[in-house]
Amino acid sequence: MATGHAERDAKRFSLEAVRGSLTNGIVSGPFLEYAFRTERYTITVTINADGTWSYEQDTVLIIPGQAEPFHHTDRNTLKKIGEPTPNPTALAAAKASRG
Repeated sequence: MATGHAERDAKRFSLEAVRGSLTNGIVSGPFLEYAFRTERYTITVTINADGTWSYEQDTVLIIPGQAEPFHHTDRNTLKKIGEPTPNPTALAAAKASRG
């Protein structure tokens, strides 16, 4: 679980998870631990003035046989295309809990 801090009106903020951390540590199953051990994950989110939001993320992996850590990076900009459609199962559960 990546964690971070942002002010209420922040338009840009970062989250991070680090192997060995007691508050946001990284753990993996046996295969990933051996073949693609994750050391660090960071994501920076930007809320854009046009209503879109962008992210840039970097996952640092240790891969057997590679001399240097591998940076798996991703970035994208997302745009809302419509209102959300409520999950029918969640709606039924909410209705049932109200009696």
